[in-house]
Amino acid sequence: MRVSNHPGWLAAIGLAVMVVVAACGSTPASSAPPTPVPTPVVTPDPHLTEPATADQVFDALRRAHLPLSVNNATSGTPNSPVVKRINAAVENWPLIITEYRSSAVLRTTAKWDPSKPPVQGNAPYAWVGLNIMIEFGPVTGLLAAPDATRQKEAADMIAIVDPLLWPLEQRSVVPIPTKTATPPPAAASPSPAASASAAP
Repeated sequence: MRVSNHPGWLAAIGLAVMVVVAACGSTPASSAPPTPVPTPVVTPDPHLTEPATADQVFDALRRAHLPLSVNNATSGTPNSPVVKRINAAVENWPLIITEYRSSAVLRTTAKWDPSKPPVQGNAPYAWVGLNIMIEFGPVTGLLAAPDATRQKEAADMIAIVDPLLWPLEQRSVVPIPTKTATPPPAAASPSPAASASAAP
């Protein structure tokens, strides 16, 4: 059989061989790139640690755009149980934020007992968390249930300071529910003797 020397025929054979070789050596088409996993958003813990400052609490109330005005602030002496007291007002109702040297000093000095209701001479609302005491309302006049507007203002304040100072204790004419649950008690670490006896 006679084979033609036609150059087109040879080019066609060469092209066919190249296509076969290329098909055998090629990699499959890549799939779509994987979707990146979103980075989890870490919510910062707003809780303050003792000793908290009156300024921290006041700044949180101010940033929340409460109708807040400041009358004055006083500082205690180096030996005073009170570090700082901020005298402010919310819609003309007194707001006093007192920073004590510690929570123990607060309880002793202020004779704080949340189980007792407020009496004449106490503010209608008082809350304690860490070493901070917050008093809202006048301390003179008839100690009666505040109206709905004052109760809402007190609830607005609790919503702001509760996450900062929990667990909050209160002594109020009309108690305001707190929103932050009391933290669970820390698990007691086992004693060395118990750990040794439990070891195999």
